[in-house]
Amino acid sequence: MKKYQYLILASILMLAFFLRFHNIGEHGLAGDEKYSLFVSQFTSYEGNNQKDSVRKPKNPYFTPQEFWSKKDYHDFFDSIARLDTGNGALYTYSLHYWTSAFGLSDQSLRFPSLIFNLLTILVIFAFVKTHFQSVRLALLASFLAAISPFYINYSQVARNYALLYFLSILATHLLLLIIKKEEKAEKPFGYYLLYGLTVLACELCHFSTFPLFFIHGLYVVFHVRVLRTWIGLSLSMIIPLIGVILWLKSDGGKWLFDYVQNSVKTYNYLAQNSPDEYLSVATVKNIARQIRHVISCAFISSEGLYLHLSGLRNTLLTIVASLAGIIGFILIKSEKLKIALCTSMAIIILVFCTVAKMQFLVLGLNITLLFILINLIWKNRKKAENKLILFLLSLVVLPFVFLIFFSWQDGNTFRIMPRYVGYSYSFGIILVTLLIKEIWYFKSNAKYVLLTMCCVQFYLLTGIIQNIWLDNPPRYFMSFAEPRKNNPYQLVASKILQNYAEGDTVLYSNHQDATPGGKDIPSFSVVDAQLTNFYLPKNSQINQRVNQQEPEKIILKKKNGTEIILFDFEGVRFRY
Repeated sequence: MKKYQYLILASILMLAFFLRFHNIGEHGLAGDEKYSLFVSQFTSYEGNNQKDSVRKPKNPYFTPQEFWSKKDYHDFFDSIARLDTGNGALYTYSLHYWTSAFGLSDQSLRFPSLIFNLLTILVIFAFVKTHFQSVRLALLASFLAAISPFYINYSQVARNYALLYFLSILATHLLLLIIKKEEKAEKPFGYYLLYGLTVLACELCHFSTFPLFFIHGLYVVFHVRVLRTWIGLSLSMIIPLIGVILWLKSDGGKWLFDYVQNSVKTYNYLAQNSPDEYLSVATVKNIARQIRHVISCAFISSEGLYLHLSGLRNTLLTIVASLAGIIGFILIKSEKLKIALCTSMAIIILVFCTVAKMQFLVLGLNITLLFILINLIWKNRKKAENKLILFLLSLVVLPFVFLIFFSWQDGNTFRIMPRYVGYSYSFGIILVTLLIKEIWYFKSNAKYVLLTMCCVQFYLLTGIIQNIWLDNPPRYFMSFAEPRKNNPYQLVASKILQNYAEGDTVLYSNHQDATPGGKDIPSFSVVDAQLTNFYLPKNSQINQRVNQQEPEKIILKKKNGTEIILFDFEGVRFRY
């Protein structure tokens, strides 16, 4: 690499850091992010392992010092088995030590996701540079990853997904390196070990990635003819096999399959009795409707389209205009007529589509990209590079097949979410990079029409990024009727520290009935108390209890009997 190329890569990483760091701690922890907080602190949701504090059998009062009583790996097993299905152990266990060093602020909890996504960009660069032998192409792929709203969103989520996506591209890169080195008669023993450990790390980060390694296996079966590679990879897979079995036999993972079965029953019940846009009975129509959203999110060339495209007339017009442009480009030999035709088709989409004109123009771009991909595969059919392109295509397409299969098997559409195919997103970025390269090397100046359409999509991506910063993104992870405020529990903790005096009592809200942890454990909820205590000093003696009759307000009761309302959750409005 030349010096200026290193500077470009450094600039891309700086851009990526800014896009991911901006507003990273401005919106309160939501949904599964709270589960990451609980499990990383070895604390069971609703306090099953806190019978010496929030769940005292015979004493309703507790202090932060009691809440933060010493916990060990048994508590980790209890918390992850009860809350996170025994899934994501590598991430949450690592997060425990991260937070020990850097604290429990929302920014701190999310920062590992930012770091791992920056590392993902670096691995994408190395992947393209190594396997496609082009630094410029690698820089373009890195830039697309840097500005990806999908990646930016997951860089600001305190969950295991950013780590998972990093490990997925790393494992695939290692696989191809092993195959390449074996073909050169090198002995990559260390790579085999690293590959096996990376596969294990993937599975301990989220079990949904096993289709990735099924696809790895298919690639080896169809394209690898070196016996030692087969033996080495088979031995490598013993590492994740043993590791996963040991985890599933541990107290942290042994309930995973039971939990999944129970969740399927729950989601089936909800799908039948209260269906919504993202959860319904698994019919062909419902799966097709929901998979459109996931496909739109899963490719940088189509991100954001699903939210804006509407109307059968507009869709048919875009498809017909795009096909007319493609067929005309193939059949017409005159350069001027080619440019005129492509420009005319783009203008027709912009003029005659009644809504979301630029988005429908980008839909036309994606239809064209599909034909460019088919042409790329056809013209390279006799070249060695083609098997790598087909491998990338399988890494992008087959995860959707698995997603549909699992949805059909479950009987509901809950699993059809962007997060569950996110491990394939980097391969989609690489494919789009290859297609942009194909456009750039078109002999016709009509390529500038397509490149302009690419610029339109880049412009639309800036709007999605701004919406992520304002907490109004597409449903990558979660969506909210109104943007989240700052973490309400941190706010409550700061108010307690400002206003508490000896003799006062903090009264926490009891939002909903909770399943009791035993015959002597009351069935009220202690979650609001737990979430507040995470932000109180660990050695403090603040007197606290849960007010079982109050569902919404956290109150500071002064020694003289007066009450100060510290926070009103207003139902679920501020319980994200």
